[in-house]
Amino acid sequence: MTAALPGGALLLGDLTIIPDSRQVLRNGKNVRLRKKEYQLLEFLAQNRNKVVNRHTILEYVWNYDVQAITNTLDVHISNLRKKIDSDYPKKCIQTVYGSGYMLCDH
Repeated sequence: MTAALPGGALLLGDLTIIPDSRQVLRNGKNVRLRKKEYQLLEFLAQNRNKVVNRHTILEYVWNYDVQAITNTLDVHISNLRKKIDSDYPKKCIQTVYGSGYMLCDH
């Protein structure tokens, strides 16, 4: 279930993203994210339940040339998963192999 909360906050299942304060909560617990991790999560949340390809993410979050070969996205997705998904049975960040990534609102 996705819901918009006051102040532009997004509720995606038990994940809450509050853009005004750049705060992220999972099951009510504060999740500390670095700037790029937050930007990546927020972009995926803006496109929740849709597959976003790697090139689109790299262009939007990092302003990278899509021809560049980088593992930056892989590292940031891995870090987000450790911080957001590792302690929970339901995973928010999904890999759609051969296509990209998706933030699910389970």
